Amino acid sequence: MLSKGKYRGDKVAIALIYPNQPSVGMANLGFQTLYQRLNSRRDVVCERVFLEIPEYGGTRVSPPSRSLPRSQESGTPLGDFDILAFSIPFENDFVNILTLLSQSGLPLESSQRMPSHPLVIAGGMTSFINPEPIAPFIDAFLIGEGETLIENFLDTYLENREAIGKRDFTALPGVPGVYVPRFYQIDYNQDGLISSRYAVPPAPDRVQKQTEKDIDGIITFYTFPKEASEFSDMAIIEVNRGCPRGCRFCAAGYLCLPFRNRSMESLLNFLKKTRPKEKTIGLLGTGVSDHPDLIPLSREILSLGYRISFSSLRIDRITDDLADILKKGGQKTVTMAPEAGSQRLRDLIRKDITEEQILSAVDTLIRRDILNLKLYFMIGLPGETMDDIHEILALIRKIRHTILTHRHETRRLGRITVTISPYVPKPATPFQWFPLMDLNEIKKRLSWLKKALSKEPNVHVLADLPKWTYIQALLSRGDRRAATLLRRVHENGGNWPRSLKESPLNPDFFAYRPHDTGEILPW
Repeated sequence: MLSKGKYRGDKVAIALIYPNQPSVGMANLGFQTLYQRLNSRRDVVCERVFLEIPEYGGTRVSPPSRSLPRSQESGTPLGDFDILAFSIPFENDFVNILTLLSQSGLPLESSQRMPSHPLVIAGGMTSFINPEPIAPFIDAFLIGEGETLIENFLDTYLENREAIGKRDFTALPGVPGVYVPRFYQIDYNQDGLISSRYAVPPAPDRVQKQTEKDIDGIITFYTFPKEASEFSDMAIIEVNRGCPRGCRFCAAGYLCLPFRNRSMESLLNFLKKTRPKEKTIGLLGTGVSDHPDLIPLSREILSLGYRISFSSLRIDRITDDLADILKKGGQKTVTMAPEAGSQRLRDLIRKDITEEQILSAVDTLIRRDILNLKLYFMIGLPGETMDDIHEILALIRKIRHTILTHRHETRRLGRITVTISPYVPKPATPFQWFPLMDLNEIKKRLSWLKKALSKEPNVHVLADLPKWTYIQALLSRGDRRAATLLRRVHENGGNWPRSLKESPLNPDFFAYRPHDTGEILPW
């Protein structure tokens, strides 16, 4: 077990925390990459912590308040670390941060912590998007890609360790990409809009998101543990970051800009040098299909004796050459995202694919005996009508018909898995100004589509729960006042309906209100 301040001399003891179940965190490439990078430093010891959520009869319940979160490696409680570093990819995990702090006997709010308490920092995609709803609970956010940012942060921490230990954070805003909420004052109008936001010295007026200019020098690679049965024989390597497409709904596409590719040479040199024991190499990235050397890279990986897998593929990139690689690589299922059923709506969201391209891609795959398709659609997009929902059904029927035309060749019928996700307007995208569609209308459209698709043979439907869509919208569009609601949810044991009713805060103000282009946004 670690002993705070006494573990291996003056090393900084960091608890890297994923505020969800171990199975989810262990499959997160960014989380595992950061863990490896932190432990590569001689002045750091890093251990992982997850939220243990017991299940009763298949139902997840909140952890008992008496359970004490401990690190996986040595069983050390959170209070014995110097730094608690939360990696938070999803807004719905915000309440879990409070659960872990509370279970550890630590004050929830930054202003209540004493010199004896660990420094609490946070990063991950939600920090890129909008950290404000959890700002009162976090001492410092790391805004941007973590590799160089965490190094610079730790160098500054070590240089000012004594002062920071006394809760003097004046050195931290000097690190590019570090946001310390206590140095920013937010004022509000009577109508609830933000009237002003200003920095208190020594903080800069704006915190600039940090990106890695040369990702070739930083290979992001991970192999899954044996417990991850679905992926236990796969090694994941990141091939690029950002996306050149500019789909108007996609936060990752905008927040991870600019579009950067790792060179084919660096990726192959790494694989040849490390020779992963797994049988499959999974290529991951926000724009995998747009890697300029995807075809020759994939062929080289196959020549090394590996199978190959892709996280997802752009429909307009599924050519004969790529389909041949998929077949040789042993891929039985391909994931594609039409996103919308009608051409009008696909054009509106800048998806830039046609129905002809979709059906051609399906035909290309089926002719290679790749029969299982995963299709992703959204409902509740800005400008959507019920006619667009009908078009989703029509498109899936056309896809199924395309598959059936090859049945005499394949002599079997694959499975079409359709995932339907209600759209949540995200900050930093062209759609950030639009509100969430009314939840009752989302439920109506989702119910109609699920019922219609249930009549289609070999079509399996998965759908997100609309109530979580509302909560996600509230948290992704909320400001610091949303923290009071999060605290109430925590106090009510995770009961969102009760907390929403009790809260003096009007959650519809954040979820359903369109933003004016002249207003000061929380992010």
